[in-house]
Amino acid sequence: MLEIVKFGQDEYNFPCLVVLGCFDGLHLGHSELLKKAKLQAKINGLDLGVMMFANGKEGKQICSFEERIALLEKYNVKFVLKVDYNNDFKQIKPLEFLDILEEHLNVKAYMSGKDFRFGEGAKGKSSTLKSFAEDEDNGVWYMPIKDVLIDGEKVSTSAIKTLIEQGDVKKAKSLLGRNYSVSGVVIHGADRGEKVIGYPTINLEYPENKVEVKTGVYAVRCTFGENRYYGIANYGPRPTFGEENNLLEVYLDGFEGTLYDETVTVEFIEYLRDIEKFDGAEALGAQLKNDLEKAREEAEKAEAELTAVPAPVTPVAPATPAPAEVKEAVAEVTAEAEVAVTSETTEEVTAEVQEEVKEEPAPAPEESKDDAFEAELEEEVPTVSDVIGEKIEEVAEETAEEIIEIPEVAVEPTEEIAEPTEVIVEPAEEVKEDSEEEQKAEADENEAVSD
Repeated sequence: MLEIVKFGQDEYNFPCLVVLGCFDGLHLGHSELLKKAKLQAKINGLDLGVMMFANGKEGKQICSFEERIALLEKYNVKFVLKVDYNNDFKQIKPLEFLDILEEHLNVKAYMSGKDFRFGEGAKGKSSTLKSFAEDEDNGVWYMPIKDVLIDGEKVSTSAIKTLIEQGDVKKAKSLLGRNYSVSGVVIHGADRGEKVIGYPTINLEYPENKVEVKTGVYAVRCTFGENRYYGIANYGPRPTFGEENNLLEVYLDGFEGTLYDETVTVEFIEYLRDIEKFDGAEALGAQLKNDLEKAREEAEKAEAELTAVPAPVTPVAPATPAPAEVKEAVAEVTAEAEVAVTSETTEEVTAEVQEEVKEEPAPAPEESKDDAFEAELEEEVPTVSDVIGEKIEEVAEETAEEIIEIPEVAVEPTEEIAEPTEVIVEPAEEVKEDSEEEQKAEADENEAVSD
């Protein structure tokens, strides 16, 4: 269970990373921030704490404080910094706010969205946090996180609230990452659902602190305990029976029994239609039958999403850097696959072989140069194929005859070059011998002269 730390009152002594923000909706933008914060906290051996306003910042909330607490569990959050958004809090200056945090928490790092504002007049921002962290005396670091965009639009709490109020619960889900939902205790109603209309319903009072969906009929999914049912919900008045107060009335498809005083969570899947006044219960019942058919179609889609198994991800082995000789071989294969072998390219290959002969010892006499070169090529080609992939393999196969001809052209000069190399060595020995005989003869002459 998360520890609740009250701002300016409670202390948290373990070194921690604190994520600053309102987090009144816990949408996909918040999710991205919290994922990064979880990773940074783990890497640096810090406890993760999240700042949250107890009753939202302004107006009604997408998620209650209790709902947000439950959603934070999966991010390995250790504590929630609970802030009462009141007049006293609004008058705290930005740096004073940070000083209070430093006084009560063992903060080592801060993270926030780039648009985070805090302190009196919302004068504190990401640049304030950056400057605070750059002061070595404070001993903290700060990391801002970019806004999350979906279809080019920034994910924001205000945008989601607007969608909910307009009845576009499907698009709201795409920004929240889950269905918008409300929870309430089942109360007694007029009991006309089963007796008069033929569709028994449960009645819930809509939570006062939650953003209200547009009045209308919705496809919904309901959970209570370990049970899950799909169905249709009517939120708003019931003009057919002359009732104008807003009430959340839900028909659970396939459910039998009563749920009085039970807490039920209603997830809004899709908006079906506006509320209408019918001529009577029979006409309303006929319409509800059509609504239920549409709701069942939406239920099938929703259930498919829940039970879908992600496709397995095949791990990709990191590419092994190719040695220099393999890279040279790749270059040769590619070049020979693109152009025909000409006398000009033969001269270039010959020049390369001459350089290799100067730098490397000649092969042993019992092993021909043809055999050595072909053996070397057989060892290198598979390695080249691994490096350059299937595309080069195909090219190599198509031009196999051309590639095989290259070593033959290249080898011939090697044999010719080897002979001059030996010739060069022999004169060197003769010159050395002549030089000694001349020196001896000269010495004899000198000795004779001396005598």
